[in-house]
Amino acid sequence: MDKISLALVVHSHQPVGNFDHVFEEAYQRAYNPFVQTLFGHSRVRVGLHFSGCLLEWIEKHHHEYFDALRELVARGQVELMGGGFYEPVISAIPDADKAAQLSRLADYLEKHFGSRPQGAWLTERVWRPDLVRPLADADIRYVILDDIHFIAAGVEPGDLYGTYLTEDLGAQLQLVPSLKRLRYTIPFHDIGETFDLLRQRIGQPNVLFAAGDDAEKFGIWPGTYDLCYTRGWLDRFFQAVEDSGDWLETTTLSSFMSTHKPLGRVYLPTASYPEMMEWALPAHACQEFMQCLEETENMQSGERFRKFLLGGTWQGFLGKYAESNQIHKLMLDVSRRFHEAETDVPADGERRSLLDETETHLLAAQCNDAYWHGLFGGLYSPHLRSAVLRNLVQAEAILDKLNGEAGTDSVRVTAADLDVDGEREILLSHQRAGIILKPSDGGTVSSLRFKPAATELINSLMRRPEVYHSKIRSSVENHQEIPNGPKADLNDLLRYDRYMRHCFRTYLFPHWKQWPDFERLDLQEEITLAGGEWQVVTGPSANPMELSCQSRYERDGASLDVEARKIFLARGTEAGFHVECRLLISSNQTHAVPLLLGVELVFNLLAPNAPDRYFAAAGERHPLEFSGEIQSPKLELTDEWQGVRLVLETRPGCRWWIIPIRTVSQSEAGYESVYQGSAILAVWDIAASTSPESRWLGVEITHI
Repeated sequence: MDKISLALVVHSHQPVGNFDHVFEEAYQRAYNPFVQTLFGHSRVRVGLHFSGCLLEWIEKHHHEYFDALRELVARGQVELMGGGFYEPVISAIPDADKAAQLSRLADYLEKHFGSRPQGAWLTERVWRPDLVRPLADADIRYVILDDIHFIAAGVEPGDLYGTYLTEDLGAQLQLVPSLKRLRYTIPFHDIGETFDLLRQRIGQPNVLFAAGDDAEKFGIWPGTYDLCYTRGWLDRFFQAVEDSGDWLETTTLSSFMSTHKPLGRVYLPTASYPEMMEWALPAHACQEFMQCLEETENMQSGERFRKFLLGGTWQGFLGKYAESNQIHKLMLDVSRRFHEAETDVPADGERRSLLDETETHLLAAQCNDAYWHGLFGGLYSPHLRSAVLRNLVQAEAILDKLNGEAGTDSVRVTAADLDVDGEREILLSHQRAGIILKPSDGGTVSSLRFKPAATELINSLMRRPEVYHSKIRSSVENHQEIPNGPKADLNDLLRYDRYMRHCFRTYLFPHWKQWPDFERLDLQEEITLAGGEWQVVTGPSANPMELSCQSRYERDGASLDVEARKIFLARGTEAGFHVECRLLISSNQTHAVPLLLGVELVFNLLAPNAPDRYFAAAGERHPLEFSGEIQSPKLELTDEWQGVRLVLETRPGCRWWIIPIRTVSQSEAGYESVYQGSAILAVWDIAASTSPESRWLGVEITHI
């Protein structure tokens, strides 16, 4: 009798920049106990995938784990799979970087475990048809994808028990369906339920049951450590597999493929797992999509519709979150600069060493987790965004050395549509800083990268609706408990920004407003000045650069025509970098109209209540989570951990209105409030009239 073949692939990853204690907990509760349990069952064979950044951490902190893996590989119990070293979404990075990511992990596995991988784990199972050639060119023989990919391509559910061949312009790749029913029973259901599924195919030839899923479900996800190890589910499951040897055998995918032909040829659509394709949609579309799926549940033939309802694509996150898109486009720009420098650098020597270091930072900055958001924090996690951006800033600084820019004190100014939104940005580059100025969005600065501290100082997140926010509101209305947080606090935080959280946004608003109105997003500001398009008056490479905007402010039933000019200057200093903005406001009124003028700065130094990060003014310190008004000619922000200080100064003196920016996001434990930086509004009284009023704001950045 032909035996049923069972191929389990277990995927392990921790993001670049994740906290060390998170790595350690995942190791102790999932990665190590899984392997130790496997040691006790010599007839069980599995595929294991580890991201390169996780392997490097394990090598440094638990080298004994490598000894265990080597023994399992030598026994033939474990097949180690490849993929992108830093776990990028392969389809979202340039082809040259695809090759570098894949080869770096293959080289690492060969060095430490003796052989190069035949298969690859695709990050978040994000598939596009144009991946066939770069994967094949990297000597990848197969990938494992969710069965929904195959069903959407027309493969019948009964034909998912084997492998398929696909190609792109003649380049070949084998595809393995990962069975949803198997993934959902292991380890959450009774062992007998899994075996009932497997027995359904007894007596049929060449049957493969394959499933690929996260290692975290074996110890990290809530309740799974107790289930898998304390109560012994995993040990009992492996024992049941060994006891069923008369009709069932475990296998690795490469071993199965060496003795079994593909079932046929297939061409899969662009897809990922179902939840990912929901999350990638805009919030309103995600809600509609979920309603469509719910409607099909009650339809007599709903399954026929559901298999073709795929939702969005991973790249949709770049449209959904402008912050993610900007990081992605900065990454592409660093990649372009790196590959241009690569053609001019000799194969050895100091410059080659610098280029190798640059590539490491570039590839690390492609780690996927900070680019999207779903069930886990992802993009909403400032420490993950910060880690990606830190690597990009470090790469930029090295590239400046390679092209000679680090040896000059000049500021290079260029214009380009960096973020591919159809509008040109102004890009300022200096050996100590990089700036993105967006005339189309209120003449604001969306990026201020300080190279000596390798940090992006803005790095905040716009508060926007998420589909799960409706659940929070509903729970509050129905007096139900919200996981992980007081419901009143979370519900109060569900306020949504009108604008992206950038620097040097201009607010003109009624003179009676106070700082709590700023916190409540109730300034009643003139929206064209704040978020409209500003015209670049000076040449595209000028420094200082002047922008202008004309608007009409409707106030108390009367119209006030306003003309605003904004003059930016950026320059290096002996100790760091300096950015300043001069504002000139005039109106069509011959008599003075009392108003308030504000210029908003947004900075994120990550830790809202750490003692080494604080505001300082008038001899007093305040934690970064401070909210309120401060009257002082200067305001300092200090981050002793990153080694950076910002001194904000105005002429004439102003009032500083400060509020912390907190988002409400979904996490593995429920919902959480996350500090995304502080909004700082420099506020002046002005008397709008035909005589221009001038206000000046400077930011001095130093490395401490």
